Amino acid sequence: MTRVTDRNTPAHRAAGKFMRGVNLGNYLEYAAGHPAANAFYDSRDFDLIRAEGFDHVRIPVAWHLYSADASGFTLASSIFTKVDAMVDAASSRGLAVLMDWHHFDAFTSSPTANTEKFYAIWQEVAQHYANAPATVAFELLNEPRDAATTAVMNKIYAEAIRRIRATNPNRTIFIGPGNFNSLDELSLNNGQGLLLPNNDLNVIATVHSYDPYYFTHQGAEWALPDTATIGVIFPGPPPAPLQPHPSIQHDWVKTWFKEYNAKPTAFNPSSPFAFRGRLLRAKRWAEQWGRPVHIGEFGCYSKSADSTSRVNFYRDMRATMEEQGLGWAMWDWKSGFHYIKDGRPDPPELREAMFPPIQLRVPASGTLEFDGAVGKTFVVERTASLSEPINWVAVSTQTLTAPKFTFADPEANQLNGAYYRVKWLK
Repeated sequence: MTRVTDRNTPAHRAAGKFMRGVNLGNYLEYAAGHPAANAFYDSRDFDLIRAEGFDHVRIPVAWHLYSADASGFTLASSIFTKVDAMVDAASSRGLAVLMDWHHFDAFTSSPTANTEKFYAIWQEVAQHYANAPATVAFELLNEPRDAATTAVMNKIYAEAIRRIRATNPNRTIFIGPGNFNSLDELSLNNGQGLLLPNNDLNVIATVHSYDPYYFTHQGAEWALPDTATIGVIFPGPPPAPLQPHPSIQHDWVKTWFKEYNAKPTAFNPSSPFAFRGRLLRAKRWAEQWGRPVHIGEFGCYSKSADSTSRVNFYRDMRATMEEQGLGWAMWDWKSGFHYIKDGRPDPPELREAMFPPIQLRVPASGTLEFDGAVGKTFVVERTASLSEPINWVAVSTQTLTAPKFTFADPEANQLNGAYYRVKWLK
């Protein structure tokens, strides 16, 4: 893979639209009637998603489950009707959309036998969305695994992208490595790990991070018995040792709990220590190869984790990703890992953990600073008086390229004092 030195490629410009997102799961990634398809999204969801501060949504779709004929190569119009409704609702509210192919298990088990179906369906999806807004992006496959290794997917992705470009020459495309979109598959060595096409600069790498797994997945029924131990807090260590569930057999899980019980927070496996180094690796990969990286999934199952620990986890995870300049999409909006419940963040402190209020600093007269998220846009407004009627005038608009906002008013010395306010635009 050739190193890209330009930091203003189409992918870099697109990445700024995908900085703070949320997954709309438990819907179209399952067949209609499936027990896990227990969510539905309407206009109220998209209103709330935008109001909370998210800038994009990720829509998981199991395209292969919605065939119009026995061949499985042609999609039924009904699935486009459902996806279109979500894309339109998001786009009309200024939200970018990341549309991903979810749960194609037959493909990950045998890519060779399903490659042509993979190509054919993406060509059909691409044709359907050829005229969609530029803020609609395609993610080619969620969590490749088993036989769909990174090396196998590198070749398949390259051909799929080539075919998609016939109808969508300027569409942003996300691709992720094998081993469940593992961060470890981002290699700093050339010729290894995930390889993005050298001739296409509108492709973004996407990875997932569910560390620390035995905290984020405690009580998860689909991952038993390793996740049977509940009561894990974040950050560790616990005030009293926690004994792993007797059903656990794997030595590495038992070792994890020994370290969780004994190690200080700075090195505890249930603390930011679990993900900070790996997310830094993603940043270094992005810097080395000149390609943006997006964290497409992270989160904590709400069934067993206590509220305080969930808030602590999300705050530290969000802060770490933003320190590294990485865009993210949390899993999920209102299902098992939910951000919102009954129309409100759950727990209520989750809003401030994910969208902390601006804390302004004034290091010198007429100068404002605060910490913010890369990709977000703010406007600075100024007024000479707070007496009614107040006349606020916009004096600067900035889209952050680093996690720090700085504004020095060039007219400060000419003013007899002034008042400022900062507003988030997007």
